[in-house]
Amino acid sequence: MPVELDEIDRKILNELQRDGRASFLGIAQQVGLDEATIRYRVKKLKESGVITKFTALLDPAKIGFPVTAVIMMKTDPALFDKASAEIAALSETRHVFQSTGGYDIVAVVNTRDLEHLSELRRRLEMVSGVRDVLVFATTRLLKIKTSFDL
Repeated sequence: MPVELDEIDRKILNELQRDGRASFLGIAQQVGLDEATIRYRVKKLKESGVITKFTALLDPAKIGFPVTAVIMMKTDPALFDKASAEIAALSETRHVFQSTGGYDIVAVVNTRDLEHLSELRRRLEMVSGVRDVLVFATTRLLKIKTSFDL
């Protein structure tokens, strides 16, 4: 369920999306409020789950994982929860979605090379409950957006 955000919350969130390391004082100056108010509102945004984490966004290619792939899997419905948890626990998975249509799970993964991707596919085929695995290796990043327009 969406959380009600007022204009001040939106301004704070936009500043944090622009720079997750922004100080409360710096945000206060941008928003036109005092630092204590910003600190309190950020605390409330974290408690409500709007802010889930502060993190650094890394370039996977520069840290040794240049291959990105989208993997779609069909599962046995009785084993979906177990299979999806096992897939989500893999170090290579970045995003794991339950999906509608012909495939039950869609995962975005990063690997060291195509051989690593092939080995990951074999591991996924061995997950209990996975019936079919379809792999699409990407060739070029056209867009990644890590923020929301508030």
